[in-house]
Order: sequence, then structure tokens, then C-alpha cells
Amino acid sequence: MYGSSVALMMGVNFIQPALPALVEPFGVSDSALAWVMTVYTGPAIILSPIFGIVADLYGRRLLLAWGLVLFGLSGAAMAFAPTFGWLLALRAIQGIGFSAVVPLTIVLIGDLLDGANEIGGQGLKVFLDRVGYFILPPLGGLLAAIAWFWPFAMYIVVVPFGFLVLSWMPETKGTDHDDGWKYLKDMLRLTRHPRLLMAFSAGFLRFFLDYGFLTYFPLFLVRTHGISTATAGLLYMFFSAGAMLTSSQAGRLAAGWDKARLLFISFAVCGVALIAVPFLPGVWLVGAALFLYGLANGTISPMQKSLLTQNAPAELRGGIVSVDRLIQQVSKTISTTVVGLLLVATELSTIFWLLGLLSFISVALMA
Repeated sequence: MYGSSVALMMGVNFIQPALPALVEPFGVSDSALAWVMTVYTGPAIILSPIFGIVADLYGRRLLLAWGLVLFGLSGAAMAFAPTFGWLLALRAIQGIGFSAVVPLTIVLIGDLLDGANEIGGQGLKVFLDRVGYFILPPLGGLLAAIAWFWPFAMYIVVVPFGFLVLSWMPETKGTDHDDGWKYLKDMLRLTRHPRLLMAFSAGFLRFFLDYGFLTYFPLFLVRTHGISTATAGLLYMFFSAGAMLTSSQAGRLAAGWDKARLLFISFAVCGVALIAVPFLPGVWLVGAALFLYGLANGTISPMQKSLLTQNAPAELRGGIVSVDRLIQQVSKTISTTVVGLLLVATELSTIFWLLGLLSFISVALMA
């Protein structure tokens, strides 16, 4: 479960530092790089709720296993893409595998743990994800510095996880559903729960900020500070270190603070970091802002996930988490598309501080 979660991080964080390396071999513009993320997250807009229903009605194990296999094989095939169009087509197929797997990494924690243990489990997931974030971006940047295709070739390592799931993972779905329509009605009714609405809103905002900022952060560093893609990848370690620090303490934070209050404070910190980045004169100061952004992110992620799983019964949990993933995929797709379009008319520095203002405004609206 946790290994699958870390493996899926290769879909975004491993590739983001490598994006500038695609410009020259494929002859594409900087703004075209947004499509690498857009076609990856796009399939989940339709497929996330479908896969969530499938997981609740028919079980988690097969869906998780074959989703991982599809993710790994299609990702590795991108290393052989002859054109940018082929790369995008294979990336979209990889997005289908991602759509099947990513909600289950959250659902399974809610299935297996409860109460304070569940919050700690979500925190451990975020902590391990950020360990991956600590390692994968620098590795992706270094591999891309050798050749653009090496980061994509590494996706093949995900395939064995799928076969391990088939061999070892038990089935954890909730109560069987005799009436599919009743299931859908129950799930739709539950989506109006105030705590779930808070979780859905926080998920949308978090990923809008993350994808708008982190997708183009390496390009900002290369263009503005004149560093290499490999060095840009190394700076992601500041983000990872901050997120690891707070996510490892998720259980303690939740014990002393209301989860909604923690979300508000964390998004305000995100706003400060985003506004600061364009105005900081040196790479190390930018790294400090990225560390601050990571501290906030490491708090937001487990609190938002816990709000979801603790307010949804096991027999509806897959559907509820998939509704959340649908909202997040819409957010990711809109974010990369909007930022790509804005990049045609303005500079990245302007986009970053606009994202910071959006964070502050959103906190005010949610409060």
C-alpha cells in the first residue's frame, strides 16, 4: 500500500524537473510542457468516480494490481516515443492507471486503521511520499541531464508492485451492495456532509497551488537563476524536508488542534511562500521558501485525507475518496492549463504571486 503510493509519485514529482529537457529534442515551446501534466490528470476527471464505485462494489485488490501494471508499462513506453504527440498519448494511458490506483492508497488506510491510528497512518503515507519527493526529483533531474528518455524508462520498476498486490494483498472492501442505485443515493447524500465539503475544498485548492507552482518551478529556476535541471531537482529536497517534518507529527498535531483550523493556517503559510519566491534574490533563499511551503503541505495532506476517511463508512469510502480525487484531478488539469495559458502573456514570477493571493482569498472564503 505505502510502496504503491511512493511509486505513483513518479508520475509527477519524478518528471517535473525533467520537463525542461523535453524542449530541445521535441522542438516544443515552454508552454507546451503543460500538456505533459494535463493529459496525465485529465482521464481521472471521468474515471475516478467510476473506479471508486468499482472498488466499493467489486473490491480493491484487482483494481490496484492492474492499475499499477498499466501505469508502469505505459510510462516506460514513453522512453521510446518518436514524437511529442506519441509521448502525450502514452502519458494519457498512464493517467488511466494512475486514476485507478491513487484513490485506493488512501482508502486502504481508512479500511485498515481507525481513530488516532488512522490519522497517524495518513501521516505516515504523506511522510513516505515526501521521502520519495526528497529522492525522486533530484534523480529525475540527474537522469534528464543524461538524456530526456531515462526518467521515463524508470517507470518499469512500478510493474512488480502490481504482481505483489495480486500475490499478497487481502481484499478489504466493505459490506456487499445488493442495490446499486441505493449505493449511489447514499454516496451522493454523504457528499453534502460539512466536514466532507471542507475536505473537498481543501483538496481542490491544494492541488491547484501544487501543480501551478511545482510544475513550473524548475523552469523558473533555470530561466531566472541560471541553474541546471539537475540542481533544480535538488532544490525539491527543501520541500520534502519541510513536508516530512510536519507529516511525521500529524497525529500529535491533530490531537491538539482542530483539523479545519490546521488547514486554514497551512494554506495561509502556502500563500506567504508563493508570494515570496519571485522576490527572493538567491537560490538558497528560494529553497527556504520552498521549505516553508513543504511545512504547510505536510500538514494539509494528512488532515485533508483524514477528514475524508473518518467521515465515510467503509462501504462508501471508495466512492467518497474517488469523488475527492475527481475534484483534485479537475483542479490539477485546470491549474496546469491556466498556468500554461498565462505563461504566454506573462512571466512565471507574476503567476507565482498570483497563486499566493489565491491561497489567501480561498482561506478567507472557506473560513
